[in-house]
Amino acid sequence: MKKIYLLLCICFYSFTINAQNEISPDYNFSVSEPYQVYDAAKKYYFSKNNEILTVKPWKKYLVIQKFGVDDLNLISEKEYNDLPDNYVVEGMIELQEKYYFFYSSWSGKKTKQERLYYREIDFNTGAFIGEGIELIKVNGKLAGSPMATYTTGSGVGFGGFGGFGGFGITDKFDFLTSKDESKLLIQYRKKPEVKRDTKSYDMIGVNVYDTNLNPTWSKEYKMPYTERRMDLLDFAVDANGHGYILTKVFHDDSNRDKKKRKDKDANYHMELFRLLDGSEGIEKSKIVLNDKFINGISLFESEDGYMICAGFYTNGLNNNLGNSDGVFTFKITKEGELVEKTAHEIPVEVLNQYVSKRTQKKNAKKDKDDKAEFANLQLRDLVIHSDGSLVLIGEQTFIVAHYRNNGQVYYTFHNNDMLLTKIDADGNLAWMKKLPKRQSGAPKIGQVYDTSKTYKGGMSYSYFFTNSNHYLVYLDNVKNIDLELDQVPALHSDGHGGYLTAYKINDATGAVSKDNILDTRNVTDKLAVHQFSNNRVVKTAENQFVIEFYKKKKEDVLIKVEIK
Repeated sequence: MKKIYLLLCICFYSFTINAQNEISPDYNFSVSEPYQVYDAAKKYYFSKNNEILTVKPWKKYLVIQKFGVDDLNLISEKEYNDLPDNYVVEGMIELQEKYYFFYSSWSGKKTKQERLYYREIDFNTGAFIGEGIELIKVNGKLAGSPMATYTTGSGVGFGGFGGFGGFGITDKFDFLTSKDESKLLIQYRKKPEVKRDTKSYDMIGVNVYDTNLNPTWSKEYKMPYTERRMDLLDFAVDANGHGYILTKVFHDDSNRDKKKRKDKDANYHMELFRLLDGSEGIEKSKIVLNDKFINGISLFESEDGYMICAGFYTNGLNNNLGNSDGVFTFKITKEGELVEKTAHEIPVEVLNQYVSKRTQKKNAKKDKDDKAEFANLQLRDLVIHSDGSLVLIGEQTFIVAHYRNNGQVYYTFHNNDMLLTKIDADGNLAWMKKLPKRQSGAPKIGQVYDTSKTYKGGMSYSYFFTNSNHYLVYLDNVKNIDLELDQVPALHSDGHGGYLTAYKINDATGAVSKDNILDTRNVTDKLAVHQFSNNRVVKTAENQFVIEFYKKKKEDVLIKVEIK
């Protein structure tokens, strides 16, 4: 492996962004000297004490790098080649300034055990502390999703993509931390012995640890309903080490939301499973939402001792239950009692922003019958303020199949408009804002793609909160900077340049402004950057973040953005 070169004199270039056309003066950025690139399917970034730690695991090596934030200089770099040959990266977790790298390894056909290991990283030295330590050993195979390389777009393999070269099964273990990062819950699902999901029951393993990864408790649970009859929506753990599973329980064997034209009730109900240390089984609480059809929901721990459920709903008047009529939230006590249920409809005036006049007319007509909806909306983030108010951030996400004349199929992935909704501490709607965005992309030849997740590439956004403002940072087409309310956004094509753009939303008033930060094709006169990903963005100060970009010639650079 080639060693990275060190510059005797490290310097960096600062640029005031108002020197470029269409760039906002409310941001400054700085660029590091280039350094050697290291490939990795997923890279991890952390910040502490004005330094950045990045971990880049690949097939035969793992690299840990440290950078200084002030000068964006490379402080240290350590390469490891002692991981098992068949290891699979499972993830990284920060627990109260402790940093753990997790990987799994299959024992083989004779013993048939799935094993989870961890290695702790010392942030100060930028190095592993000791060897890998086995944390969990499970007899039999676990369910997961393939990590693969997209090698051809001509077939109809997994998800319509042909020619995947495998890197093994990933996402066998899920990692969840409590809000105060004092507890870690590791969850896994055993591969069912009975293949018919109308007859098989999921077996879920739950393991809870403290910040030093000392075990608190563990147990395997047989789910109370068959695979066909239930859908596990979200997991959570609280500061007491209690586990929670939010579940959709179907009244039939369809395993999907459905309704007939005259149905007023959903063909499912919601249940909260509570997994408690010392309890023999699962404690269940039924959640009744009356006439609401839930199309997206997540579970969070609040600071006042409740579990918060939040998401989107449809009233069911249209047949497409994947669209949204409004937002909802409700609290659940640690004993499983549902309290403080709220719901707020999305006004047609919001739906009609940044769409064609034809769509506006359709929405207005549907609104007369209460059928106007926000299509393909998914909850991305929930911001819980200390005063009890909430901000829900949804994003329009969907996949489009394209059929060629020869019968071949290819798919494009889309991340479009965003919806921000603030609900005050009393459950009242404070404000609701639609933020226009059009992004489209697909995996490229040779690109590593985690098939367990919807492909994002350089699409979607990064969220920050500073100076009482919400910031959503993403790549956009420069044509959208001064978009009028009745204009449809121009498309940003993933992987083809773009402007790093930020929406700024005032938390108190909901007032929105939009700025371009930099042009990725012309960062400086001699520098263009590539391979933007929101996974490579790390917040380094209250009003500052850093992004790692590829600059070609097998080199990366860091760009530090400061919000004035």
